[in-house]
Amino acid sequence: MKRVWLLLLVVLTLVDAWLIANPNLLGKLGFIIFKYHYLRTFPRALLTVALVVGIVFLLIEFLIWLHQRQVLSRKVAAGMFIVILVLLIVVLIKTALDFQSWAYDHTGYKLKYGAYLLPLILILIVGKGLIRVLRHKPKLSESQRNENLL
Repeated sequence: MKRVWLLLLVVLTLVDAWLIANPNLLGKLGFIIFKYHYLRTFPRALLTVALVVGIVFLLIEFLIWLHQRQVLSRKVAAGMFIVILVLLIVVLIKTALDFQSWAYDHTGYKLKYGAYLLPLILILIVGKGLIRVLRHKPKLSESQRNENLL
């Protein structure tokens, strides 16, 4: 299951980078005017998208690891995941609003869908992390095991 999940993230990252790196002529001019040099070519867009996805993935895995080691309680970990999810939903809404304005609306469907896909990938990562935290059954400490025996 973990291999399928990682393969899905790799495929979505590749698709997103390809979509972002292939805008129409107005989108390419916009990259030059607004100096989006990190998105002009597929390798640069892939590096940018992969860094964003990788950083969020590592952050989520770190929070899950802290929860599994009982450094963070279930409520605190779930609260952190919910806050991150809300922030990512706000980013998705802002992206949707930006791409309805004239300047971004004419950049082409590939760039538009690529811009929508990145926050969706991040929401998927955080949502899966939240589910893992909620499903995790905490290990009993030594004192809790002794209390259960009595």
